[in-house]
Amino acid sequence: MLLVSVVLAPAWSQTSGSNVWSLQRCLEHALEHNLQLKQAELGIVRGQLGELSAKGAFLPNLNASSSYGVNIGQRIDPFTNTFATDAVQSSNYGMSSGVTLFNGFQNHLNLRRARLGLELAQTNVEIAQNNVALSLASGYLNVLFQKEFLTIAQLNAEATGRQVDRVQKLVNAGAAAESDLYDVLAQQASDASSVVAAENGVTLAQLALAQLLQLSGDDADGIDVAPPSDDLLETTQLPLSADAAVAFARNAFPDMKAAELQVTDAYLGLDLAKAARLPRINGSYSVGSGYSQNRQTAVVDPVYTNFTIETTQGIPLTVPVETSEGVYETMSFQDQLSNNVNQSIFFSLSVPLFNNFGIHTNIERAEVDVLSAQLAKDQTEQALTQTVEQAYADARAAQRTFEANDRALEAAELAMTNAEARFEAGAISALEYADARTRLDNARINALRTQYDFVFKTRILDFYLGRPLSL
Repeated sequence: MLLVSVVLAPAWSQTSGSNVWSLQRCLEHALEHNLQLKQAELGIVRGQLGELSAKGAFLPNLNASSSYGVNIGQRIDPFTNTFATDAVQSSNYGMSSGVTLFNGFQNHLNLRRARLGLELAQTNVEIAQNNVALSLASGYLNVLFQKEFLTIAQLNAEATGRQVDRVQKLVNAGAAAESDLYDVLAQQASDASSVVAAENGVTLAQLALAQLLQLSGDDADGIDVAPPSDDLLETTQLPLSADAAVAFARNAFPDMKAAELQVTDAYLGLDLAKAARLPRINGSYSVGSGYSQNRQTAVVDPVYTNFTIETTQGIPLTVPVETSEGVYETMSFQDQLSNNVNQSIFFSLSVPLFNNFGIHTNIERAEVDVLSAQLAKDQTEQALTQTVEQAYADARAAQRTFEANDRALEAAELAMTNAEARFEAGAISALEYADARTRLDNARINALRTQYDFVFKTRILDFYLGRPLSL
């Protein structure tokens, strides 16, 4: 089952620019250009060729042959059945065909195995597509997170800039110590460094996404992502347990289907190994003709005269005697091809009796392969179950962490509002104000980090439930 469909976020329609990518656009591009997917798709081509080859094994073969040679020295000419001592040119032409009539049903088993291999190749493509979808979702959310982090850093830098202007005016009016200005300027420098670090984080996240998309040149330059929908958290729901996701993944995920196909393939391999014990029957037919320079035909027939002689027992015997020699020449190429046509039909039976334990060891090896495939299937099911259960546990923990950090952010914002008012009233120092700002920054970062962590891990759980990836 393929699980890479995507729900478009409404914010995409509000974003302009050809280098702004939605999650759906990312997935569509990856499905078309990803090298891992292209490699997996070649497996389908190999499977189709394997199926064609398995079908062809049921058909008879057909081969044509020809030969030409010059004989030097004494030999029996196969076309005249006489000794030839001179250099004689000869040629042979023929066609032959053979077919397997019975081979222990190996052709049928090979065809089933080829079709199974094609289905397995298609399943492997689905697995690759799912892996690409998960990687892209992670990279996409990382860009969104880094952009939000940059926004926070820029807002902090703007707030500090306002405080620098205010403290500068107080220092100029003699209402504040110059050391307070130095403290705020230090905070401004720190905020500027945070902005640069956040910009680098965005750049690196965008680069990582561009590499996942395998973009190059101008397409990779300045790649950006569409913002998520405003109700992102509202649409993020955590199921009560992981049982539904585990059950769905076991029944519908291509990983399990591939493992089951491997088990079936192993059983077919065992059947093929056992089929080697059965007899084989083959049939063949051939037709051919040839030409020999030594093949003669009479141009003028010889004249024979019958003479009667008596044997020693006095019995008369009539004997033909050549009284006039005939004239001969080499028979023409066309006539020889017509006269020398020969055909043959053969059937052969082969019964395996002993082959140095080869068949026995192949059967034993195939039985081991069956056990290995069954264990691999169990391992796949176990790993998939553990992955889903871990995804649920991660999402549950991320939800609790996010809720705790969200409450901490609310408290830090209230504390910062109070500290800002007290700082402007001169009730606290710039250092205390900076401490409040640091606590607020940390609370914002933690809330943002845990929010995206919760969203991503919940989307991963939705993925295992068969729901489309959506932002």
